[in-house]
Amino acid sequence: MTQLVHYTPNIKISSMKRRFCMQMLRLITLVLPVNPHLLPGNAGPDYWHLNFPHCGGHSQSPVSIRSSEVILDSHKLGPFKMKGYNSTGDLPMDLENNGHTIQINLQGKGISITGGGLGNAYIANQFHFHWGKTDKRGSEHAINGKYFPMEMHIVHYNMKHKNFSQALDKKDGLAVLSFFFKVGKYNVNLNPIITHFQEIPHRDDHTKISKIVLRNLLPKKLNGYFRYYGSLTTPPCHESVIWSIFYEPVNISAKQLQAFRNKVHQNVANETNRDISDDYRPLQPLNQRKIYCSKEYD
Repeated sequence: MTQLVHYTPNIKISSMKRRFCMQMLRLITLVLPVNPHLLPGNAGPDYWHLNFPHCGGHSQSPVSIRSSEVILDSHKLGPFKMKGYNSTGDLPMDLENNGHTIQINLQGKGISITGGGLGNAYIANQFHFHWGKTDKRGSEHAINGKYFPMEMHIVHYNMKHKNFSQALDKKDGLAVLSFFFKVGKYNVNLNPIITHFQEIPHRDDHTKISKIVLRNLLPKKLNGYFRYYGSLTTPPCHESVIWSIFYEPVNISAKQLQAFRNKVHQNVANETNRDISDDYRPLQPLNQRKIYCSKEYD
């Protein structure tokens, strides 16, 4: 799950010049956002915790899920009730290239979820995608050692908080519904997004889109999912996320997946194009956390 931040790389600097250089780095990051997943060397994900302490916490995401080790809790993990998922809504959506993913920002509070053992209503704020350069890996989570070419996160915040920003660092502040994509049949429901990629080829590009029925982007069966408590998958890595990882993957054609890989870039318009692919965080230790499931995983 992605939350855009300005990242300050951790660079070894002589003690005499350290303070001056760090001040300059902070100034640079105010105007130069980067894709934190793709930073090389000691500025990459393994070093996030040096600048963002939460990234070194004990309840981080993503994780590897072993179906033989999860705990069945069908009583608590019942069906979700989705409000506004079957409608295009009255407000347009904002399609954004933020340099590390393609994100659709939702307007208003008309789309929300209840049920699913959440204990409260959660309002949809945005959804975004993680994908790879190849079909071998693009997803952040893994099931029984298997990755998928792409993973979609629908990010919601607890309605007891005024807005997404206030919920961001609260223990039960966020609920993310996660869906895997597999290469298969052409998926017409992705067209309202992909056809606008030509309008957002570079970082910080935005365009308004409409006529997306969110439910159409999801698999038919929503009764099978894993549940665990984790974090944002980019800095600041707050451990505030209730994760629901759904069993059934969604189809995307090879040609559609190539559009994600080739048509959107992490750089601004006047720079050499660099694609966004491989925008996933490495797997994190489960530590003492338990993973639950709503039904037996086939």
